[in-house]
Amino acid sequence: MIDPRHGHALETFLGVADAVAEVLRSNTVWGASGVRDGQYAVDLDADLACVERLLSAGFCVLSEESGMQGPSDRPVVVVDPLDGSTNASRGVPWFGTALCLVDDDGPAVGCVANHATGERFTAIRGHGAERDGAVISVSTCESLGDALVGVSGLPDHHFGWAQFRALGASAPDICAVASGALDAWCDMSVDAHGVWDYLASLLILEESGGVSAEVGGRDLVVLDHAARRTPAVASTPRLLEALLAERRRR
Repeated sequence: MIDPRHGHALETFLGVADAVAEVLRSNTVWGASGVRDGQYAVDLDADLACVERLLSAGFCVLSEESGMQGPSDRPVVVVDPLDGSTNASRGVPWFGTALCLVDDDGPAVGCVANHATGERFTAIRGHGAERDGAVISVSTCESLGDALVGVSGLPDHHFGWAQFRALGASAPDICAVASGALDAWCDMSVDAHGVWDYLASLLILEESGGVSAEVGGRDLVVLDHAARRTPAVASTPRLLEALLAERRRR
């Protein structure tokens, strides 16, 4: 039976995703925010839509764009209001909103809304993962030589994969592994990802049968706005082991 608190969180997340989709539909200017490098003005609009609704729903918020907000005694929601902003600004159809509730036992509820495709990936800990209400699962690929692997950043050598893709938004990238479209995904840069980039999609991946690790062996669940990690995920433990061996060879 689903914990009512988790059900409330998921319902809130879906509403937040809808609100960000509306922000994107009405946005006509893709200029810089002027606040920090690489940030678009629409990132701040999306952040406002997220934070207002999450605080009103009783959560504390850790957002990429605005840091930690809300009373510290509330459950924390980690949010990336617009993952893949550059894709969105250029019309590349691969960008979304990622939200993850973290409780005392870790990631509990995840939602990744791919605004380009309209898909909603969701998971509640212990209850599997879904795409638009249909159960999803990872592929059965175990060999790197057979794998289609997503990457973020530039690989420094050929990993021996069958093919690779650089799609440009880690949350939907990892959901592609969760749904079996990709077999694995890895950050090829060093400590380039904040927790908001991957936490929601990691829960979705793990609830769909996949596995994950941090290249340096560190904990991926870290509620610190300044912390950065190097995640890797795969459909099977054997494939993840092979991917990590190649990634650590650089």
